[in-house]
This record gives sequence, structure tokens and C-alpha cells, in this order.
Amino acid sequence: MGKSRRANATFFGFDFQVNAAIILMLENVKDFKTLRTEGNYEDIEIELNNGKYILAQAKSVEQASTDFRNVRSKLKESLISLSEGNQKVNAEQLILITNSPNPLNEEQSRNLFLGTAHRSFNSLPQSSQELINKYLKEISQPLDVNKFMIQVLPFETDNERERYKIVKQYVDEFIAELEINVSGIGHKLLTMWQNEVFENGSKKNAEIKLSKKDIIWSILVIATDINRCNDDFANEFDSSLYDEIIYRYSKLIDSCCERFEFFTKVLYDFNKFKSTKSPKEKCKEFVFNKWQDYLEELKIDSADEETQKGVIQIVLYNILKNRFTIDKVKKGVNL
Repeated sequence: MGKSRRANATFFGFDFQVNAAIILMLENVKDFKTLRTEGNYEDIEIELNNGKYILAQAKSVEQASTDFRNVRSKLKESLISLSEGNQKVNAEQLILITNSPNPLNEEQSRNLFLGTAHRSFNSLPQSSQELINKYLKEISQPLDVNKFMIQVLPFETDNERERYKIVKQYVDEFIAELEINVSGIGHKLLTMWQNEVFENGSKKNAEIKLSKKDIIWSILVIATDINRCNDDFANEFDSSLYDEIIYRYSKLIDSCCERFEFFTKVLYDFNKFKSTKSPKEKCKEFVFNKWQDYLEELKIDSADEETQKGVIQIVLYNILKNRFTIDKVKKGVNL
């Protein structure tokens, strides 16, 4: 195998691992606490709210639909690794997640792994159970088969639309459940998550994990994009000042200060704010009367006073305008 061929296989493997992690995260979105790829215990580690873990071995094959030569050796490697991981932490589930539609390379089970299959040990035919048990007998402290599952994520070809089709479908279904109506959010969100999960997994210190707040923050960034601010509010500003703020400070506004905590703080302050006006007018009243309370969190050293004031007011209004969306997201993911 040439050097570039090996490099391609490695990159493909990382890409599969990142997207498999996103799938497992979404399947456990209400119960997960942190996510990490390339962790201390396994390829993919999901810590749950109850203190237990979901550990997953990610095994990909570049030509998954036709190449079954190494799937059994990958199965054996996974069983060894998952058994070891299970000794280190209290695992609730131990998963081999693969893109192979024939992960045991046998005719008896081949039709069980079509599409996005989730197959527990007990749901496999006798021949498959015997194969797995044969490998487990060679391990000194084998995993509990009742925790073991083989999961398939179709993921193949260099065509991005085809390769990420199932992952995108998962993200779209998740967004639909949250009832977020923002054009193009599924594609943007998947790209952001892919970058975040990859970047996190590349950090040497495996103690650095993505929290649920880190993950969900991406949704709020897209939902509260300042370019979607309505004209009614924009008209309160000098048009050239408003355009300059949007142009110069959109990245700063998007990465807004203390992230999730800041959103929570603003909404808490708004709920305490007394006003006799309509909800829409109350938002404006809060923004124009309370902006100075947030100078510390949103200080821009290079900005003049008028610009500084404008940035804070736009941030506050965006958060308040999207408060129902933020609430739906928090409830939907049990945050």
C-alpha cells in the first residue's frame, strides 16, 4: 500500500469516526453529558448524566459495499478494545459502529445489516453469536455480550452528498423535532459539529471533552444570526452605523462572550424586568435601558461609545427575539 493510499484511508477513518460520534450523540441527546473522540478509553466516548458511558469502536472500510476481507479482524480488534474500556469505566453500552453492510462476513447475518442497522448480540443468528463468542474466549476479561451492539452507518464514496447523506438525515430529523424553522440550518449545523468534534478529538489532552452546552451552542449561534435581525429593530439605528456593526463585529457577536451562560443570564434578567408594554415593546425597552449592564461581558476596546452601545443592543435583541427558540432547544435536549 503506497503512502498516499494509507493517508487517504487514515483521513477516511477519522471522517467516519467524527460522523459516527455525531450519530451516537444525537441518539442519546437527552441523556448525554460529554462527548470525546480519541479518548482515554475508546474511539468514541459518551458520558451520560447517570455517570455511565457509551463506548464505541469506529471501524470503517473505504469500499464498504464490496470489500469484506478485513471485517472479521476489525471485529476482533473491537471486542478486545471494548473489553479493555469496560474494565476502566462503568459502560452502559459497548458498540462496534461500522460502515460495512456485512460486518461479520457471513451469509447468515448479511441481510440484518442493511441501512442504519442496530443489532444487539441477542438479535444475531446463532452462527454470528458463536463467531463473537469464539473471539471473546481469547480475551482474559471479555465484555458482557448483553451490553454489546453492532451498529451500521452507511458512509462511502468521495461524493460528499452521498457520504454524509445519513448523518445529514439524522441532523434534519433532530432539528425537525426541535421545531426550529431556520433556512439551511441542517447543513450549517452538521458542518459546525464536524469541525468541533474533529478539533476536539485532535487535542492531545483527552480530558478536554465537548459538553452538551458546547454542542448545543452551535444551534443557538445559527438561530440567533444577526443577519436575520428584523427591519423594525434595525430602523432604531442610524443605518450606516447598523451596517458597520453587522459588517465589523458579526464574528464577535456570534461567539458572544460566556456562550451558553450569557444567553441564560440575559433571559433571566429579562424575565425579572418589569414592564407594562407589549412583549415586543418590552424587548426594545429592556435592550435600550439595560444595555450598560452587559458592558463587562461585551467590552470592545477598539470601539467608540456609540458602536459599543450598538453591538450590545443588537446582541441583546437577538437573544430576546429568539428566546422561544432557545427555550425549545434547551427543553428538547434536556439541558
